Amino acid sequence: MAQILLISLSNWHKHKSEMADMIARCEVLVQKRRDENMVKQEGARRIVQDCIGIKPDDQVLLITDTGRPPVVEQALYEACIEAGVIPKRLSFDGVLKDGQPPETISTAMKQANVVICITTSTLGYSTAAKICTQQGGRVIVMTEATEELLTNKALEADFVNLQGRVQSVMKAFDQAKKVRVTTLKGTDLSFRIDGRTSHCCKGTCLDPGTMAAVPDMEVYIAPIENTMAGTLIADVMGTGMGLLTQPIHLEIQDGKAYRITGGTQADHLRKKVENVPGGTVVAEFAIGLNPCATPTGSIVIDEGIYGTGHFALGSNTGFGGNNVCPQHLDLVYEKPTIYLDESLFMKDGVLTEL
Repeated sequence: MAQILLISLSNWHKHKSEMADMIARCEVLVQKRRDENMVKQEGARRIVQDCIGIKPDDQVLLITDTGRPPVVEQALYEACIEAGVIPKRLSFDGVLKDGQPPETISTAMKQANVVICITTSTLGYSTAAKICTQQGGRVIVMTEATEELLTNKALEADFVNLQGRVQSVMKAFDQAKKVRVTTLKGTDLSFRIDGRTSHCCKGTCLDPGTMAAVPDMEVYIAPIENTMAGTLIADVMGTGMGLLTQPIHLEIQDGKAYRITGGTQADHLRKKVENVPGGTVVAEFAIGLNPCATPTGSIVIDEGIYGTGHFALGSNTGFGGNNVCPQHLDLVYEKPTIYLDESLFMKDGVLTEL
């Protein structure tokens, strides 16, 4: 009997030790999760307070869809509460009809003065977004936002001190007539931009009557639609495709992509643009300017990475172009070399004059 008691006591001590180890591991995991949530909430707080500048008297609308992780919208909601605002919250299935959200979403956008769009497809080119800004409201597009947005180093950029660089790039674009873009991987495109006006995303959206992607920093312009010719090789990411597992090759003539090749993501892009009016037109030329951003597969971050450029297929009427299309699909590539009117402006992703 004594031997049995000794064995039982030994087993009990062993079991107690194992339970203590398990509890300790659980406590470590709980603390890690708590720390991660604190970092995410701090990212949401920076977006709401520093990038958007929400004030207690703002009428804020948060829009999301079923394709986005709920944690992003929830974190921004809580950050708005901290800023003294109770936002209106709307969600939908993410399906746009001719680039427009459901009527309930559109109506709410027109009534708010700060609209934050955490959506799978951009609402930035919707009629409601245009009306909102015309009325003095601000529209913040956070297309394809994921949890990583809240912790990405893109939010650590010194947006205020980088505005000089943004303005200098805009001035260079506005003064240029001809552009040539090349990369070591084979991109070689020539086109014209004379008569077109550049636009920018500053990483912030603080001014009434403006729309911006946050924390995206870029300068973009609509090429003259029928002037582009050459080859584009996208090798970083694409709208709706995430990070590219294989480069996408686009052959372009008269401003339209007439051949799209590569892997399965290229097949996806080709199916996405074929038979869509204006879908193959190259609508945008841009470079990223956020020196802190790192690739995530989310367009709201990746198109703003300093050292990358991007072109887009589809709509550009919202920033001075003439191509009407229900979609706008960005394609990001790295380390562009850019000539403006024969003068070297960027070499392998590094600005030469700024």
